[in-house]
Amino acid sequence: MNHTLYPTLMKKKWIILFIILLSSTACDGRRSTNTGDSVQIAGCWKGRQISRFDRPFSERILFTCRRDSSLALSMIYEIGPRSRVWTFDADVTIREGTMRWEDHEGLLSKNNDTMNVTRVDRGGKSVWLYVRDRSADSLMTQLHAYTAGPYVYEMPERRNDGWQCADLAASGMDKSRIIDLIEQIRNGKHDDIHSFLVVKDNKLVVEEYFAANGKKHGRFITGLFREKVHHLASTTKSVTSTLVGIAIDQGFIRDVEDPIYQYLPAYSSLFSEDKKRIRICDMLTMTPGFEWRQFGVSDDRNDGMRMWNTDDVIGYVLQKPLEAKPGEKFNYTNGVPTVTGAIIKNAVGMEVGKFAEKYLFQPLGISEYVWTSYPDGSIETDGGLALRSRDLAKIGQLFLNKGLWNGKRIVSEQWVRESTKERLKFGNLFSRWGYGYHWMETVTRVRNREVRSYFVPGDGNQILAVFPDLGMVIVFTAGNYGKDPKPIYYSVFEEFILPAVIPEG
Repeated sequence: MNHTLYPTLMKKKWIILFIILLSSTACDGRRSTNTGDSVQIAGCWKGRQISRFDRPFSERILFTCRRDSSLALSMIYEIGPRSRVWTFDADVTIREGTMRWEDHEGLLSKNNDTMNVTRVDRGGKSVWLYVRDRSADSLMTQLHAYTAGPYVYEMPERRNDGWQCADLAASGMDKSRIIDLIEQIRNGKHDDIHSFLVVKDNKLVVEEYFAANGKKHGRFITGLFREKVHHLASTTKSVTSTLVGIAIDQGFIRDVEDPIYQYLPAYSSLFSEDKKRIRICDMLTMTPGFEWRQFGVSDDRNDGMRMWNTDDVIGYVLQKPLEAKPGEKFNYTNGVPTVTGAIIKNAVGMEVGKFAEKYLFQPLGISEYVWTSYPDGSIETDGGLALRSRDLAKIGQLFLNKGLWNGKRIVSEQWVRESTKERLKFGNLFSRWGYGYHWMETVTRVRNREVRSYFVPGDGNQILAVFPDLGMVIVFTAGNYGKDPKPIYYSVFEEFILPAVIPEG
């Protein structure tokens, strides 16, 4: 080597090394956040959307400090009725009072205890307010760290809520089949299942709760979610239908053959002669004939989404033109059951929630529920109800017992029979199902036996299912939104649940 060049080469090496270090620091977002910022930000924050509606706080997020003092987003817990939990290890940067993680950008207040966050997702941009929530630090940290041990079946706990409980083995069911299903749920095989309950012969024999695609399961998770109401989506319609039956039993509504215009006098101008033929039974079977486009959430023509942007939801539905004669064409819609809610309200002279509380929830021992509304105040009788899983199972048991709960008549046996009867037929040879008054019906063949059931699925894989011939009620709640819930009905029930009840041979 030419020694006269050595100092020059060494100088260049140091310059190159400095540039590399500077570049790596600039590219690695973690290094832009100092230890003091990380420690101050770390912990639980609760957030609510402020760009569309003034909603209550709906989620908690957890920031944690890594060993290298960098900041990470570690968990999101949806504290609203959808109850989803996500775990992460996402980088978080803080520069000049601005926090960034994934597709979020938050502007911190001077004392670092609030921030306005712009979020970008499939629905576009939204603005959220996050507030530091030190009271929930311990809960969020515990939830984040919690991992499930080996599964051991335990009999559901008696809780003075009207349920008798029994051991699964004593029910006569094949315990191994049910345990295999629970292990699959714990392994994420069925995505984000939140609860799974089995009632056999009037006794609760299985009650399991899960979070984070099944990864979190056990006594801590049960304690956290058992008393929490869960969003039912379209499974709500089973309750709406039941309330119509109770209103008839109580004399508030004469008959399902009644024309709906008689119960909606404020909208008389919207009822043409053809629309005056729409009956309550047409509403319950989704056959009033309205022109309606429900699917495609991002489609501006989606009437289900447009309902959220009108100042009169009932009027929006009723002004739709008819594309079929009432009673002839099935068309799935959230608008029609919402109008049914208005019919109930006008017929009984009280809000739907109050009517449900007096005539259905209180008699069943249901003390906790949430029933959300559209911006104009119309109750979401199409899909806005949230109940605890044990309480949802009571609706199924009520129907299994032909309208009785613990010996007390709540809805007539005639209504149970009429509302669960197949009135429309759908599907094909392999997955045929019928439709009644918002209840679906199917016959499943297992071990050379045909088993009839009726059920109400909801978006996200919410399911309430009743098996009259087996004396069984099944409840699933879940967070698999955007997926058709019926496939889980056919696959899980055929592979695990029904073979656990029906013996071989």
